Amino acid sequence: MNWRAHTGVAVRELVWHYLQAIGFFMFVLLVIALTIDLTDNLDGVLKRADELKDPTWLVLLKYLFFRSVDIITRLLSMAALIGGGVATALRHHRMEDIVLDAAGASPSIVLSALCMVGVMMGVVQGSFQNWLRPIVVQQQVEMNLGKLGGWFGETELPEHVWVTSNSQTLRAKITRGSQPKISDVTIFNGVDQPSLGSITFAQHAVPFGKDGQWRLENAVVWTKEGNIENKTSKFEFLEVELPINIERVQWYDVHTYYIPNHALRQIAQLPQLEFSYGAMTTLAVRKAAFFLPAVFALFGTSLAMAGRRGRRLAPFRLLVLATIGYVTVVSVKVLWALGMHGRMEPFLAATTSIWLAFGLSVLLQLQQAGYLSRTK
Repeated sequence: MNWRAHTGVAVRELVWHYLQAIGFFMFVLLVIALTIDLTDNLDGVLKRADELKDPTWLVLLKYLFFRSVDIITRLLSMAALIGGGVATALRHHRMEDIVLDAAGASPSIVLSALCMVGVMMGVVQGSFQNWLRPIVVQQQVEMNLGKLGGWFGETELPEHVWVTSNSQTLRAKITRGSQPKISDVTIFNGVDQPSLGSITFAQHAVPFGKDGQWRLENAVVWTKEGNIENKTSKFEFLEVELPINIERVQWYDVHTYYIPNHALRQIAQLPQLEFSYGAMTTLAVRKAAFFLPAVFALFGTSLAMAGRRGRRLAPFRLLVLATIGYVTVVSVKVLWALGMHGRMEPFLAATTSIWLAFGLSVLLQLQQAGYLSRTK
């Protein structure tokens, strides 16, 4: 293999064309999404700027930056799919592929260019998924801007929450955020038995010792002895193990997409599947995020190549192929949701759509290269 040919002028031109197309469509999607977002939230942002006594333009710029990071993280794979397809169609329209073929260039130089583009886009996607988005969302919540600020900015949840694990059920009021705590605690033990073994009441609970270990303050324990007698004991401090840890309290009812990795790893160890599945799936998604733009850029390129009939583009075929591409992109979020709700294993939920897009790309590339028979 001539490595110089796979890093030469032609490859660099291809990389530049792909980056231009992906960047353009990412910008278009970003503008559309920000316009929709500002339509719903502009009044609230302006009101919040007055409350903070900061310049309106500064608060608005911060809000646009916060939302842009979240939107780019969500839509970069879509931009890679569209950009890869459009760049390939434009190359075909300009007959650049014919010129390269006439010059004796191997078709593999397109794959070399896509690999370079994929690495660059993968670094962006991986960085946004793993680090930048959780940071900017936390900043947005702290400033109480937009819908995320409204959803997650309230640290003290108004209603009691219920958490059940095996034979124990916890009912408590939760204060999330930078100073998490549990108050008005009621612990029911033996809920999987015909009758309760004990009920514990406490004013507050603070984390103590190992993960999941809590110290109750001013606790009262009711226990049942025999069939008739009940026993009540009072404790100034009582150490118990609860089916929730400090990370889950800090980030309670916050979507796992916005939780930092170190907290997700602790939440993933909880016995409650409704907590751990979401955390494990998000961790798997973040590991696979690096490959998303590369695979979908290759998929878009392959779909555009398959949409040709001779030297012309086949509009109806392109429409069908574009629909397949869109459904594949949508399936990414659908499978992630299934994993977070425990309907699929986290690793499969995070990677199935990637393998599907890659497998279809390989089949289309083999067909275009003439290795698969075509129906005439």
